[in-house]
Amino acid sequence: MLGLFVLLPTTIHLIGSGTKGVLNTVSISFSIASTGAVLVNAALLFYFGFLTYERFSFLIQNGISRRTGWAAKVVSLSIISLIATVYDFIISMFSLLDGDGYNAIPYLSLYGHFFRSQIPNMVMMVIVTFIFMLTVAIIGMVVGSFFSLLTRRHQKGALITAPIIVILLFTVLSRAIRSKLISFTAIENFSKFLIGYSKTMGNFNPFVPSMIMVVLIIISLIISRGLNTKLKIKRGE
Repeated sequence: MLGLFVLLPTTIHLIGSGTKGVLNTVSISFSIASTGAVLVNAALLFYFGFLTYERFSFLIQNGISRRTGWAAKVVSLSIISLIATVYDFIISMFSLLDGDGYNAIPYLSLYGHFFRSQIPNMVMMVIVTFIFMLTVAIIGMVVGSFFSLLTRRHQKGALITAPIIVILLFTVLSRAIRSKLISFTAIENFSKFLIGYSKTMGNFNPFVPSMIMVVLIIISLIISRGLNTKLKIKRGE
């Protein structure tokens, strides 16, 4: 990612324009890389959480209980989420090289005005990023546990039908909005609430999405634990 989003654009700039404005190019490149890092790491964490049956069968066949294996997975995903958060934070700090301030970092451009001091805003960015990473990983555990309970035939069917159901839901929702059965304003206000926008403050409150994600983590852990107790060694597959 650093080679693609930072090294390559910087090299092209040096070849084409020399050292003039190179600092600005590096800053912009790191800003793009920080956003890319969040997305890529989130995808990887979802995949790590999704991997369930092979790990379960290996542990259960070697005398490790379901509870211990499940708890170990939660701990390992938490550690990986923390590593991904630190990685993204380091890249984000390089985005501030040209002095563009909070606008160089997507999170701070939205939520960086909640506290009056820069340090609390930075600390909150790290906390929110970690919670987001962990949320994605734990949701991956739920999806992976659910798929592990299905046969291979049913897994293929679920992979085919899931996108179709999502498309149908969006189609029904868009038609309901056009027909004024559902108010778009209500959806907009609800979306603003989820991301913590406050009209009275004029900025975004990072505690709102953080609390929502924490609730999602707790619910997902309960569901994942319940599904984990139902896992069995499959025969003949």
